[in-house]
Amino acid sequence: MWIQKIRLKNIKSYGEGDSGQGITVHLEPGINRIAGKNGAGKSTLIEAIGYALFDAEPVRGNARMAKNTYLLRNGSKSGEIDVWVWHQDCLYRVERDVGNGGRRWKVVREDDDFIEAEGDQEVRAFLANLAGVDKPERLAEVFHSLLGVKQGRFTLPFDLKPGDAKNHFDPLLDVDIFRQCFDYLKQPCDEIRQDIANQRSVISGLEGQIAQLEDAPAKLEEGLKQRAALELLVEQCRERLAGAARDLAKYDLLLNQYQTAMLKVGEAKGKTEQARAEVNVASARVEEARRAAEILGQTREDYQAFTMLEKQISHLEKQRATRDSLHKKLTSLQKEETALTRDLEARRLEAARDRESAVSKDREYQERLAAWQQQVSRYEAGEADALRAKERAAELKNCLVQVVEWLRAMSAVNKPAIDQLAELEQTLHFIDNQIPGQVAQAKEQLEQAEVRERACRDLLERTKQDKAILEQQLERLSSGRCPLLGTACSQFDPNKAREDLALLNLKIKAAAEEYQEKLRLVAEARAQLEKWLALEREQVEKQARVRQLGKSIAGLYHQLEDPAGRVAAEKLVLELKTGEKPPRLKGLEATGEFDAAAYRAAVQEMKDLQMSVYRCFQTWKPVVEEQYNAAQENMTMRVARRKELDAEDRALQALARDIELLLQRSEEAARKAADLAASVADIQQQIQELEHTLQPFAGLDEKLAAANRLKGRHLPGYTKYLQNQPVAEKIQEYLDRLEQCKSSLREAEAELAVAEQNFKAAEAAYNPDQHKELKDAHARANLDLGEATSKLDEAVRAVEEQMQRVQRLNRLHRQRDEQVKELLRLQAQETILEKARHVLKNAQEPVARNLTSRVAAQAQAIYNSMSNEAAQFHWRSGDYCLTVTTVSGEKRFASLSGGQQMKAALAMQLALVKEFSAAGFCAFDEPTYGLDTESRVMLAEAISKAQQECKFEQLLLVSHDQAFDDKVEHALHLNYSPVEGTKLLVME
Repeated sequence: MWIQKIRLKNIKSYGEGDSGQGITVHLEPGINRIAGKNGAGKSTLIEAIGYALFDAEPVRGNARMAKNTYLLRNGSKSGEIDVWVWHQDCLYRVERDVGNGGRRWKVVREDDDFIEAEGDQEVRAFLANLAGVDKPERLAEVFHSLLGVKQGRFTLPFDLKPGDAKNHFDPLLDVDIFRQCFDYLKQPCDEIRQDIANQRSVISGLEGQIAQLEDAPAKLEEGLKQRAALELLVEQCRERLAGAARDLAKYDLLLNQYQTAMLKVGEAKGKTEQARAEVNVASARVEEARRAAEILGQTREDYQAFTMLEKQISHLEKQRATRDSLHKKLTSLQKEETALTRDLEARRLEAARDRESAVSKDREYQERLAAWQQQVSRYEAGEADALRAKERAAELKNCLVQVVEWLRAMSAVNKPAIDQLAELEQTLHFIDNQIPGQVAQAKEQLEQAEVRERACRDLLERTKQDKAILEQQLERLSSGRCPLLGTACSQFDPNKAREDLALLNLKIKAAAEEYQEKLRLVAEARAQLEKWLALEREQVEKQARVRQLGKSIAGLYHQLEDPAGRVAAEKLVLELKTGEKPPRLKGLEATGEFDAAAYRAAVQEMKDLQMSVYRCFQTWKPVVEEQYNAAQENMTMRVARRKELDAEDRALQALARDIELLLQRSEEAARKAADLAASVADIQQQIQELEHTLQPFAGLDEKLAAANRLKGRHLPGYTKYLQNQPVAEKIQEYLDRLEQCKSSLREAEAELAVAEQNFKAAEAAYNPDQHKELKDAHARANLDLGEATSKLDEAVRAVEEQMQRVQRLNRLHRQRDEQVKELLRLQAQETILEKARHVLKNAQEPVARNLTSRVAAQAQAIYNSMSNEAAQFHWRSGDYCLTVTTVSGEKRFASLSGGQQMKAALAMQLALVKEFSAAGFCAFDEPTYGLDTESRVMLAEAISKAQQECKFEQLLLVSHDQAFDDKVEHALHLNYSPVEGTKLLVME
């Protein structure tokens, strides 16, 4: 980019101009010199450009000025700044007001008045892109620090305290981005570490839950086996129950047949007895008086026995109810005993199983503990060797880095040395030793021409004097009187005097022509002398340049050696036993006579040293990297091994807790088994007591059956007794009835015979004892089925519980694996971020060192081009301390003289602009301030060369120094008057 023109209206010394539109200053590509007296507005142009294009408010000292009061012309309320800028074949107009102006800051494309950007934010972004500045907020900093340094501020940055210098140069060199990135990445690292801690806590919790469920698969397998066995047992019990039910059903059918036959016999007997009773009643009624008493006497015993038997049967029924209640209680106690016995066996089995598991795990614990202790001993035994290997590898790596820095420094030194040697040889080639003789000859010719010119001039002057005297005499004698005597002179001839005067005129004309010829010859001789003198000056400059290049090469030669790098190289040779020690420089001593061969040999020696170190570096690098990588890998493996040992330690601790938990559970199960055993003994005691209580009720059913049979036997007599009383009175009525009953009796007796025959057959088929055995077998089968079913249900519940535990265990394993993967990912992220922070932290210094070395090398070349005394620059990257080494020794910037400081600061400023500015534009305000005449001339030459080397499209120089007269393409002169303000006078 370059500035075509700038228009200022009511800005400091610039008024409204003749047309009321302000003052327009036209500029050209290349070097533009702005001259004028103090207060003419030279610096105002730079300030206005900085404010309009770079948003750089004016500064005075270290303080920024209020633009509305500093830039505004006295008495004005608003001012205008318009700057026309060329960029990539396009012309833009930047408009900005100061004070109460009505225009917004904007950028307008000149060819079609299209507004490219408007408003502070848009314009800053557009101008930053235009000037090649990466961040819009850095525009003002780039202008103040690089492109538009004000008068008197060139030396300020290099005389700052270390902290202030870092604050100034770190953003300028764009190296504090490493520190910013390092600080910015700390929070993500801390967050990731917190996530890792949380992740480890989650994994620890999951591992604790997993440890509690580790026995689930074994218990599930055992439960499945037990369930299968119980299912088989239930099936067998069901088969036995089904067989018993079938057998019992057959006997129930026989019992039904027996009872039905017995009922029919009873019915037949009843009918028969009834018929006989009716016959007896009829007979008794017939023989009312005689038979009634006889029958009553005959049946009295039956009546009494029957009555007694009824009372006895009622008493036996009550005893049977009592017995059944006791049997029911006994059955309940027996079931409870069975359940408690089952629980007792389960508890004892559980206690034995937990005890056995504890013993088994204790054996495993002891074996793993012994192995872990051996592994820890081996790990700790190798710690010292690993640390020594790591320290040695790190030391070798640092030595290799020192060698690399030495090689980089060599490259930075050898390149200018080779370039300067080439320039030296080329300059020597153009030095002509015959020029001093030609100058002497030209001086002699000039002296001869001047002698002849002076002789001719003296002759001309004498002739002119003679003419003047003759004219005076002729004027005085024109009256014919003698000027001495005052009388008439007879000897004076006016005609003769006129002839003499005519001859003198001719002589003067000839002398004048001869004098002009002599002047021409003198001018030619002087021009010839000037020509040879100019050539002589060029030769002197070339010889001075040769001496300067020699000094510079000598300085670079002595700068090539790096004590730290050589120590590192020799240490690498000693440690690795590979390669040879780098050769030492033979030394380059300054002599009275200049010897170009010595400098060629010195440069060759410098190149040979660099190649030797580089070959050694190529030999050392793979060996050092191999050892460093091996040490890093060993440390990584040891870290992994340490993690494995820690994990095994935690596993052993968990196993010890499991053993303790199993022993506690075994003791708890044993205590519960003891309690259950006491309960079983108590119930067995109650069962024995009930069985003893039931002994008196033995045979109760047989007694009741016997009483019922006796009652049945006495029933006819009892019936007769009751029937005879009313029947005796109605004998005739029963005679008729007797005949009917006899017929019914015969039928009843026939039925009775058939029923008795059927009863005998049913009685023979039915066995009550076998029926009772079948009932007992069926009850036992049913009880066994119930117990087996209960156990099966319990086993099924246990299997379901263990399956749920196994499923939960699998889920926990999956969750733990996912959490472990997440932990590994977070650890990898932490490692990457820490590595990035480490790299960023360590990168700032090498990058800054590389930049400062590069800038110092360029500044050194620029400084040597503007100074007769060769110097070597060293700009330290740590605190940006600038030191300059000359033949008189090494001096810090603050110890230099004022002129040296100015030259060094200008050289550094030009180098910084060349290195870090992509704007193609630069402005220097009074760069020759404080320099002597010779240094000003050399500075002008250096700035001209820097403009060409840096390929600046435009360079503005605020200076009234004549040293720049033949170095600029465009010159402006500013005149100022208190009334009209600043006016422009263009000087081509």
